[in-house]
Amino acid sequence: MTDVDLFGTSRARYLGPLLGDGVFCVGNAAECDHYTEDGAVRIPWKGRPRPEDLARVHSLALCPTEAQLRTATLPSYLPDLVNLESLTLPAPLVADLASERLTSLVIGNAFGQVPSVPLSPGAVPNLRALMWVTSYDRPRLPQIVTPLPPLEFLHTNVTGDRELLRQLEDLPTLRHLELVDVKNADVVGHLVAPLRVLEIGGTGRDFPVARLTAIPTLESVRLNGIRAEIDCAVFPELPGLVQLSVLNSKKIVNIEALLDCPRLTSISFLDCGNPFKKDGKALFKSKGFAELDIDYS
Repeated sequence: MTDVDLFGTSRARYLGPLLGDGVFCVGNAAECDHYTEDGAVRIPWKGRPRPEDLARVHSLALCPTEAQLRTATLPSYLPDLVNLESLTLPAPLVADLASERLTSLVIGNAFGQVPSVPLSPGAVPNLRALMWVTSYDRPRLPQIVTPLPPLEFLHTNVTGDRELLRQLEDLPTLRHLELVDVKNADVVGHLVAPLRVLEIGGTGRDFPVARLTAIPTLESVRLNGIRAEIDCAVFPELPGLVQLSVLNSKKIVNIEALLDCPRLTSISFLDCGNPFKKDGKALFKSKGFAELDIDYS
């Protein structure tokens, strides 16, 4: 079957090179192993790139230990990386960040620390993709970057943060949005952008799934950990929908409505309580979808 992964393709386009030549990481071997396993070149925390590598670095991940982070500063050679597009770093280091080259920024919150001052859009004027990765309720994204620049890609947790929802109202430029720990927040009501790609993760039982119809421009939808009922009659109301992925969501009804989606080409359901049943799986497999992953639905 043909691969129709609009979600993955969009993510890779906005976040920059994640694998292959030009990907480097900074830190000790243990901190960098998940990068070097995929082929990244490691630079010791107190080292620097070889002169011949300065122009090769397109994507850089800063990986200090918790002890190193207490006194860490941005590497002095950062301005010398003339082709750097994508940077991954822990939250405290954004306070000193300034770059006209960066288009993609991944900020991690492994230790729950807050920068001395938040990053301002003027420090990264060409930023179009921001990924906020956290396993803590605090700090929230508005404490890390404020206001948000005119992003096209954003990944963040919601976690009941009203200020974050207000930030979304100021982003008509968004095209790809990934929201996790949404709970029951009506996030759709705060969106003003003609999104093409949307991920919703970690909702409560009262999350209004039907509100997705208010974003008719959607081409790829990914739902993960939806505790509310997902009525598939919603999806034919999205005329441009090409890709639908649903994971870890047990309340799914009207699955046959997906057959009425005019452009739907890729369907993936995983760990969803087998909503297709035996007959439904046979029916969908007979329809010739370019990508159909429902055997473990």
